Amino acid sequence: MGRLFHFLILPVLVVSVSGAPLPVRPAFFRDAEFIKSFVGSYGFLSPVEPKVDAEEAEVLIELQDLFGKGQYAAVENRLKLFMQERRQPTDPEIQPKEVSPAMIFVLGNLYFQNDRLEKAESAYELALKKFPKFRRAHKNLAMLHASKGDMERALPFLTKAIQLGDADHRSFGLLGYAYLLKRKPVAAEGAYRQAYLLNPEEKDWKQGLAQSLMLQEKWPASASLLGELIEESPGNAELWKKQANCYIEMDQKIRAAVNFEVLRLKGLADAATLDLLGNLYMDQEQPILALRAYLSAMKNSSALDVQRSLKTARILVDYGAPGEAIKYLAAVRDKADTLRKDDLVGFLLIEVDAARSGNDMERVSKLLGRILAIDAGNGEALVQQGMYLEEMARSHGDAEEAQRMLARARASFRMSLEKPEVAYEGNLRYGQMLVRKGDSIEALPYLRAALEKKKSDNLVQYIRRVERAAARQKLRQEREAADRAEAEARAKQGDGEGR
Repeated sequence: MGRLFHFLILPVLVVSVSGAPLPVRPAFFRDAEFIKSFVGSYGFLSPVEPKVDAEEAEVLIELQDLFGKGQYAAVENRLKLFMQERRQPTDPEIQPKEVSPAMIFVLGNLYFQNDRLEKAESAYELALKKFPKFRRAHKNLAMLHASKGDMERALPFLTKAIQLGDADHRSFGLLGYAYLLKRKPVAAEGAYRQAYLLNPEEKDWKQGLAQSLMLQEKWPASASLLGELIEESPGNAELWKKQANCYIEMDQKIRAAVNFEVLRLKGLADAATLDLLGNLYMDQEQPILALRAYLSAMKNSSALDVQRSLKTARILVDYGAPGEAIKYLAAVRDKADTLRKDDLVGFLLIEVDAARSGNDMERVSKLLGRILAIDAGNGEALVQQGMYLEEMARSHGDAEEAQRMLARARASFRMSLEKPEVAYEGNLRYGQMLVRKGDSIEALPYLRAALEKKKSDNLVQYIRRVERAAARQKLRQEREAADRAEAEARAKQGDGEGR
């Protein structure tokens, strides 16, 4: 809105006695034709402009040279003297007169011109008190509040000025801006469209209209309008980003990626943009392109953003690109001078997942050992260690060693259950291990505990299957117990007969 206010706060320095307001720029006071029309139009009054009498009109004409030369202090002094003399004449033969709201308005503009906003506000309010339909006083009071960033106070005066017939594109544009701030995009769209209709070359109105369309989720229309703005200002990175956002919402992610690539090639892409570009490539199953974008994002950052880097590495792993994740993590280590213990553990845990995805179980073992050496009670590492030990036990050739591994896995899972941050994962993984061992009855409490932590339809279905297996296991155990009891009874009976 910076350029907008350059136009909006330029004050109107005179009030016409004709039916139409004069242009706002003081340069018009030097125009002879203007002076002629100003004087000649006296008496033809608009319902939204207060009267000036002949004496006041003469003063305004007298001041026109000072206006043209930009001698506003002299204008102010002459105007104040005139107003004082008019209210309290020094000549006792002259009757006091009211000062026209038009003259008060001019004084307000002079105050506005010199950033004396409190005095300007008082002058405009006095002019409106004397002439409530004074359109330009409403408008300038709106501009004054807008210049201070108080759009809440500006809005009623701006609305009133438009109701009184103000049709300036800047008024409608500012009205659109006010409605955007109030999160009323439909009203903002209407105001911006009117401003755009009156002045289609003004970029502020196009941007405001695009913003109001985006808030209404009118993505194609907004993307099209942003395209026009990009043609006019190809170096404006924000326009490229906003259009890319529209494409993402339209599920045209390749077009969004093209926008971000343009910014990358122009050297205008910041780290957040490059990270988003990497995410788009991962969504399109292009991990090599994604890695390039992620590495560029890291390079463009003055300092390592640890949390963003953790998230990026996790995305690479979760989307099935463990090799790229490992390369990215290596670049992170090169970028980081030192890492806090918690951050280092976070990166190592992601590297564990990457190594597991790449079936590098030896590296998984080494990484878990390193993590637990740093933080012996890390819940996620304990869960990962339980999973690793169980997996190794299933494929181990030595049955006794496999049983020892399972015992260590059980202990690791049980330790993880004491950590609230991994209670869901710990209960779930431990329960699954017990199911695979054939202990469905023992597994059920852990699986149900996991379900209490996080609801999941898949887990509900899984638990139902385990419940059926547990019922069969219970029947089998009961039959086995009955068979043992019967065998023991027969054995006792045989012993009795032998005696």
